[in-house]
Amino acid sequence: MRCVYCSSDKGLTRDHVPPKCLIRSPYPADLLTVPACADCNNRYSRDEEYFRLVIVGLLCHTAEADSLFDGSISRSMDRRPSLEELMFGSLEAAGSQVVLDIHYPRVFRVAEKIARGLEFAVAGRTYPLQQHFTVEFQEVEGGSQQVVFGPDFTFLQQAWGWEFTLFNSVRFVVVAEPGAVAEGVA
Repeated sequence: MRCVYCSSDKGLTRDHVPPKCLIRSPYPADLLTVPACADCNNRYSRDEEYFRLVIVGLLCHTAEADSLFDGSISRSMDRRPSLEELMFGSLEAAGSQVVLDIHYPRVFRVAEKIARGLEFAVAGRTYPLQQHFTVEFQEVEGGSQQVVFGPDFTFLQQAWGWEFTLFNSVRFVVVAEPGAVAEGVA
């Protein structure tokens, strides 16, 4: 086995897809995991926290997302007040409206990581290290077709990549750009 993110075979751990911070506990018994080296498993943690704060905390508007916000997200902000500033610092006044100023590279890294994890866990393949992705997201009503973990996380494999939805509120479309072919797992 090799890390699905960097192909290392050293210090392998199990990484959750989606990251556990994006879903509510109690966690389902069938939570997807993929092999990941310790470096990759830890490298994304700050970006995943940012993703959770901004995407789930500010864009997901369901009772389920609210329960995650009122629970573990609020506890995280109580322990680390800088997280509250990070989250609410993403909101800016623009005339009479409030706009969300998102650090897109951080959000896109997490979306790409989830797509890489789904490719391995569901399709049995890994994307090449040099794979480039296009990531788009938007607010929606309703999940993706394949329900995995209730309304918290749904996904759908497409010929071009992955679609996943968080809390029936925010859908990500992660397109694997042509040119690199996913490799079967040996």
